[in-house]
Amino acid sequence: MAGQLEFKLKSPARRIALSVSQLVRLVRETLEVNLDQCWVVGEISNARLAPSNHLYFTLKDSHSSINVVMFNSAVRRMRFRVDDGMKVVARGRVNLYEARGTLQFYAEEIEPRGLGALQLAYEQLKERLGKEGLFDASRKQRLPMLPRRVGIVTALRGAALRDMLRVLLDRYPNLHVIIRPALVQGPGAAFEIAAALDDLNADGRADVIIAGRGGGSLEDLWAFNEESVARAIARSAIPVIAAVGHEIDYSIADFVADVRAPTPTAAAQLAVPSKAELRRRLFDMQSTLAAAVQNRSSSHRRHVAHLASGLRDPAGALRQLRQRLDTAAEESNSAIAGRVRENRHGLRELAAHLKIPSTIVVEQRLRVARLTVRLAQSMSGRANPYRIAVERVAARWSEANLRAPVSQARGDLDRLVNQLESAARSMLQKQRFLLGADSRRLDAVSPLRVLERGYAVVVNSRDGRAVTDAAQVEVGDELDIRLGRGRVRTRTIARQIH
Repeated sequence: MAGQLEFKLKSPARRIALSVSQLVRLVRETLEVNLDQCWVVGEISNARLAPSNHLYFTLKDSHSSINVVMFNSAVRRMRFRVDDGMKVVARGRVNLYEARGTLQFYAEEIEPRGLGALQLAYEQLKERLGKEGLFDASRKQRLPMLPRRVGIVTALRGAALRDMLRVLLDRYPNLHVIIRPALVQGPGAAFEIAAALDDLNADGRADVIIAGRGGGSLEDLWAFNEESVARAIARSAIPVIAAVGHEIDYSIADFVADVRAPTPTAAAQLAVPSKAELRRRLFDMQSTLAAAVQNRSSSHRRHVAHLASGLRDPAGALRQLRQRLDTAAEESNSAIAGRVRENRHGLRELAAHLKIPSTIVVEQRLRVARLTVRLAQSMSGRANPYRIAVERVAARWSEANLRAPVSQARGDLDRLVNQLESAARSMLQKQRFLLGADSRRLDAVSPLRVLERGYAVVVNSRDGRAVTDAAQVEVGDELDIRLGRGRVRTRTIARQIH
């Protein structure tokens, strides 16, 4: 064909009329027969992923464009995400979509232009997981100092497993190792690694997990760059050490893991300490502690010996104290007896001067009663002369002539009696009011009422005087306190003079 397509149609002179469907089908069949698979270079635009997981986009250059379809089976094999503006090389074949009569390119494989597909997928996943925070140091767990059990996720027959077991058992011979074998390369490896990590977490016996393999190419190590493995490490409740490849190899698992080891051997060294080294450190600490205890014990012994040299015979000191106590007790008893006698005498004198308010009230009431009797007698004495004079006048005059004057005089007499009685009642009420006021004032200043309000009369037993100033009292003096009801005897233990 020399690079051109040949359409073998009949001559138009024969006027063969084709339907649209026939024409489109003829063009499609011609393309299928005459154009094999090819590689097409272009820039992606309008990329979208359908619910069926088919990928649709447009591949264009500066002059032309063509619609591209990539079916689900091919999309699943892709390692990277297709974005608008990305320059790619697509492998596939051109065909015609009969329903619309449009030319389409059916892609079976896509590679980024200028950057390998795996490397691009690696960078894209690293950027996305980094934005989610899976690489943050705040979410990483600390490794246990001395794990009892170590879980290992790697190939069962790989050299990495032998190296790790050798180092683990050399460093700590009685260590318990749990091996969960998994594919670490090829199709399905990422799924098996993620499942193995989940199984060890579900088992729960391991204190730390080592996940890794030996060195290899980017394709060989790719299982540890899969998103499923990264998320399995991130959700692990057990600390994970990533040991993938050699020291220069960095996988997505290295960034997500709690600790990254440059090699599987280094991971085993990080997982458990050396038992011999622990014994040496323990012996050093024991020696240091024993020396410190010895030094401290010697220091305390010297201090106790120094204190013991300054102590006197405790039995002799105790005897002297007992004698001093007996003497002080005798003097105290004698002083207390004298103070008691003096206080009793003072209280008798004080009681003689105190008058109970109820007695004073009774006396005042008797006085009012006497005043009332005297007032009544006085009123009666003043009214009698008037009565006598009226009766005398009435005897000299006839009843008929004197009825009106007598009646008037009687009225005057009644008014006078009423006035006298009113004056007497007013005076009596006034006297009662004055008596009540005097009683209240007397009751207010009564020493007993003061005592009932919470105050007390304090007498120093030493001299029998009432205490009004703290300076009158010495520490050790006995005080007799009279309260509203009863008495209390106390001893002064302290005083405060303002």
